[in-house]
Amino acid sequence: MRNVMSGQSSNDDIYLFIMRHGEAEAPRLDDKSRQLTPLGREQAKSAALWLRDQYCEKGVVDLALVSPYRRAKQTHDMVSLDIIADKVESNEDIVPDGSPRLVSDYIDALLHAAVNSKKPIKKLLVVSHMPLVSYLVDELCDSYTTSLFSTASIAVIKYSLREHKGTLVTHYQGL
Repeated sequence: MRNVMSGQSSNDDIYLFIMRHGEAEAPRLDDKSRQLTPLGREQAKSAALWLRDQYCEKGVVDLALVSPYRRAKQTHDMVSLDIIADKVESNEDIVPDGSPRLVSDYIDALLHAAVNSKKPIKKLLVVSHMPLVSYLVDELCDSYTTSLFSTASIAVIKYSLREHKGTLVTHYQGL
């Protein structure tokens, strides 16, 4: 039996873009307030252009989940120059030591909750940190390769609502 929910067929593509922030200034006492360097801003801009050209030709994602840390917010600000999010949510769980399982479950719940809405989530951007981004890709794809993310790199995952898991399509490593 095929389980198809109204508003979205099982063949529809959902893309998750898991992004690490751009290069940040050296560690300091307050990790949350570290800012992007000029190179970090350039990396984020370059990554946004790649993402727009490859997956977001209309320059839009449905939802952006952004870490509350300054460097992640600044990365999202740079991405927003080329790719606008219909909705942006700051999320305290997507910090460096966040739980990949919790974040994966949250993303899955968001996607399922939106299925019957007027605007299902088809493209979701997460802007976060190492090591969470690496472990999150493993959790979402049910694979354990623990990919390293260079600054401002983006893992692209095609996600299946039916299977509650994704497949890593590509990993842009940036500048």
